[in-house]
Amino acid sequence: MKNHFIVCGAGRVGTSLASSLKSKSWEFLGYYSTSYPEFIEKDKRLKSLRDLEIKELIVFLALPDKEIENLSRELPPSLIIGHMSGSLDHKTIKAPEPSGRFSIHPLRSIPDYNMDLTGTYWGIEGDEVGIKVAERTVRVLDGKTLYIDSKMKPLYHMASIISTNLLSSLLYLANNLFNECGINSSVATFMGEDTLKNIKNLGYLNSITGPVERGDYNTLDRNLKALKKHASEFLPVVNELLKINLDLAKKKGLKKEDADRIHSIISTYS
Repeated sequence: MKNHFIVCGAGRVGTSLASSLKSKSWEFLGYYSTSYPEFIEKDKRLKSLRDLEIKELIVFLALPDKEIENLSRELPPSLIIGHMSGSLDHKTIKAPEPSGRFSIHPLRSIPDYNMDLTGTYWGIEGDEVGIKVAERTVRVLDGKTLYIDSKMKPLYHMASIISTNLLSSLLYLANNLFNECGINSSVATFMGEDTLKNIKNLGYLNSITGPVERGDYNTLDRNLKALKKHASEFLPVVNELLKINLDLAKKKGLKKEDADRIHSIISTYS
């Protein structure tokens, strides 16, 4: 099977996949897109979907979820087609008589064009032919394959969002609170990086510290009072996170009496 491909969609994900596969000597035939960044050469801008009628051509759909099904219906038959959505499965692809269908989703943030996607985790699923192409794609990119049950893709994608975008949101919240204290530096990201290192080296349970883990309910009460006074809009989300923190602390060995006091304080601010 030949390793020639095109990408539908010339955004951050599409250009990053294309440049990564080109660096591994896959033959790139061009993009099909409604718009293009200026750096994409004109000879790599496909003008028609008829240009895709090539035997064993792999088509990657790097599109917003809402556009995948409609565009796939316009594709010619006999193509091997994969989309890059984290939440949709391969059956979203409605192309006529495809040779194979799959989904392949990089588990990482892609905030810029032409990013190197080698060495990352990829969530994949598909039909018999499609899954083999997805496996080959991950392998050439020196990645790690995660086989996803098609029915579980929305939950899998939620876990991906929590690990990336919501982690960024949480650190953004911490940064704002530091700023409120007159601390204008990269303390939040420093602490975030350090915490991730601890989790990697020690695991989730052994890496947790702080007033909940210690059963220090008086300190937690003072902290929540301060949050209510200065940034009360964040109390609901912080309280939900504290409940998860408390569950971890109990699994680590927090005494029941201390856990009950902590739970009572969290409930007071809920």
